[in-house]
Amino acid sequence: MAEPNKVDLDELLDKYANEDGFNGTVVIARDGKIITSKSYGLANVELGVPNNPSLAYRVGSVTKPLTATLTFALIEKGQLRLDGTLGEYLPDLYAGTAIANVTLGQLLSHSSGIVDVPQRFEDPFYRTTARMSFEPKQYAKEWIKPELVEEPGTKWRYNNNAFLLVGAIISEVTGKSYAAAMQEHVFGPAGMTSSGVANTVDIVPGLATGYARDKDGNPVKPLYFDPSVFYAAAGVYSTAEDMLRFDRALYGNEIMSEAQRNLMHSAQVRIYAYGWGVGSYDLPDGSKLAVVEHTGSVPGYQSNYVRSERNRDFVFVVSNYWQGSLVQGMGRDLMEVLNGKPPRKITELLLPALESGGLPAMIAAYDGLGESAVDYNRSEKIMNDFGYRLVGEKNLAAAIAVFEWNVAAYPDSANTHDSLGESYRAAGRNSEALVSYYRSLELNPESESAKTNIAEMQAGTE
Repeated sequence: MAEPNKVDLDELLDKYANEDGFNGTVVIARDGKIITSKSYGLANVELGVPNNPSLAYRVGSVTKPLTATLTFALIEKGQLRLDGTLGEYLPDLYAGTAIANVTLGQLLSHSSGIVDVPQRFEDPFYRTTARMSFEPKQYAKEWIKPELVEEPGTKWRYNNNAFLLVGAIISEVTGKSYAAAMQEHVFGPAGMTSSGVANTVDIVPGLATGYARDKDGNPVKPLYFDPSVFYAAAGVYSTAEDMLRFDRALYGNEIMSEAQRNLMHSAQVRIYAYGWGVGSYDLPDGSKLAVVEHTGSVPGYQSNYVRSERNRDFVFVVSNYWQGSLVQGMGRDLMEVLNGKPPRKITELLLPALESGGLPAMIAAYDGLGESAVDYNRSEKIMNDFGYRLVGEKNLAAAIAVFEWNVAAYPDSANTHDSLGESYRAAGRNSEALVSYYRSLELNPESESAKTNIAEMQAGTE
């Protein structure tokens, strides 16, 4: 087992803040013990209040593993079943309809085939309906129509509506609100005293204000959506310290048994279990580190939660800005460094080669890594940032090479395909750009970048 290197982790965190503009909080722990806990920037720009690990943040879709945990706790108590159906649990809405036989397990694993909310924030839904308050079943009645996009169980497609229905089922079966059930079966047993489900009424003590940035990088107010539209899909707020309490509780029996947790984390498709992403990271010793993880994004906030049971490792990153690719990359980078991956960046090799010998020299340096590859951090984010640096320097050929390497290393990342598509498009290679953007959209149906670029290229707006 690699010993945690706090110095490397702290230096990496400082780099994210000083060079990449990270604004938020990070807590890293092993076996329940905090290795490093750091915050950067302001929790409230107007009042000049700094971020700190005890502040609450909206965690976005990190709500989904919490909802899945609540669901499996109720399954273990005999109140729910993975093969229970919408027709059974919500009969007044869906009995006898085209989606009556969709199961709870399919909802949790994004394989239900039901319709989802519009993917583009430019859609009128987000300027009107998404700003209104709904009771869960009222929302389902109006916006989750009993229609199938594909046959249940045949395709993985990320689906927020599916988790909204899980929340409605929980309320129906327990006779309590989703928030009350979460408090009783998850927050309470885990000792999460600063967590809850957002609404339009309650004041949340210590809640960091969420921001976006304008084109000049200045903080501005984010889009406003009513919390009821996020609900069991993305409605939770929590602190980094509470999330660590949750992670610790998953190892005991406070919430569910080990067997039940293992079932919850069992892959249903290559990259997803029940409410949790699943994967593995390559480590310097040649082994693979199994992880479960989830990212989260709601206007003004971004989060990333990565856990690995090999050494009981925990990484939680949360920002009160919309910093998607940065926060997503940080979770992986930090977990890898925590497990012995060197923080030395591959760009320390590639950039001098490019500057001295051009593209052929950079390609030769990368292709010739061999066993020395383990000496360099080749994370998705590091390669992605390097590629965009090259794009900014108008060296598109080199940028394309870097993005192609990143796709080869991280083929299941929507972001790597999106970046490659952007470089292809900038170079006028539109047919290849379309292939990359379609792959990105397949991996992340919510990708606004992929949808916008596909639409523009198909419309011939270049």
